[in-house]
Amino acid sequence: MESRRTVIRALATVAGTTLVATGLAITPAAAQTLVPCSPVALASAITAANTTGGTLILAPGCVYTLSTPLPSIQNTINILGNGATLTRAGSAPAFRILKVDAAGKLSLHLATISNGDASGDFGGGIRNDGTLNVVQSAIRNNRADFSGGIGGNTGSTTRIVQSIISGNTVIHNGGGLANDGDMTIAQSSITQNTALEKGGGVANDATLKILQSEIRHNEASGPTGVGGGIANFGGAGATTTLTESRVSDNTATNAPGGIYNDTGSVALLLSSVHNNHPTNCAGSPTAVPGCLG
Repeated sequence: MESRRTVIRALATVAGTTLVATGLAITPAAAQTLVPCSPVALASAITAANTTGGTLILAPGCVYTLSTPLPSIQNTINILGNGATLTRAGSAPAFRILKVDAAGKLSLHLATISNGDASGDFGGGIRNDGTLNVVQSAIRNNRADFSGGIGGNTGSTTRIVQSIISGNTVIHNGGGLANDGDMTIAQSSITQNTALEKGGGVANDATLKILQSEIRHNEASGPTGVGGGIANFGGAGATTTLTESRVSDNTATNAPGGIYNDTGSVALLLSSVHNNHPTNCAGSPTAVPGCLG
């Protein structure tokens, strides 16, 4: 019971209703901007908010089909999606959907990010160099060399709550997500993402916490592929902690298929790793305590 209370307190810190815990509190009503269903209007609204900060309220259910990249996030900006989709046009050149600069703080709610393409780089859907909060959103069908869905760079803070990371692909590591900073994933689903090398679902080489989430049906499908679900690597400082979470039905070309742990540490707290192929954790250079098979 005490462990359950600890998890709930941790989730409250991550996902508190006002987002104060992450430094991303909603700005006053006077700073709110209604954004028409137009990619040009969205770009203009971000440019203006980069000067003053504020909240952008997207048109309900709108599909913002982008032919050119949006401005980077350089201030404290909240995007309330209202079920809108931000997607790259199929005929457009390759670019990611959103980028958060080192000084930027983005909070994204109730939106879908899709078809971003950061080929030759990382963060196909969103690249975070600053502070990023993703709440009740979907990051789908993006691609990159590293971190197909969301990439957290060195020094960044990323929080993902009640969201879906699905169908993203990379040439190297982190099909769904890759983390070089501080990343927390809570009450979310990471599914059907693909990496050719390490971490079909998630690749981590810094600090990663996964709370009450599922990592399922991801692949590390290339000739050297390992860690279909999660890959933890990059040195002794790489730490992954799973609490009340499940890693299952992931596959890799080489063992392990569930969680690959190199020289860092992976902790399983009330979490399960099962039905991954060819193994769950066996074959990792460093054992994952409590993981069998």
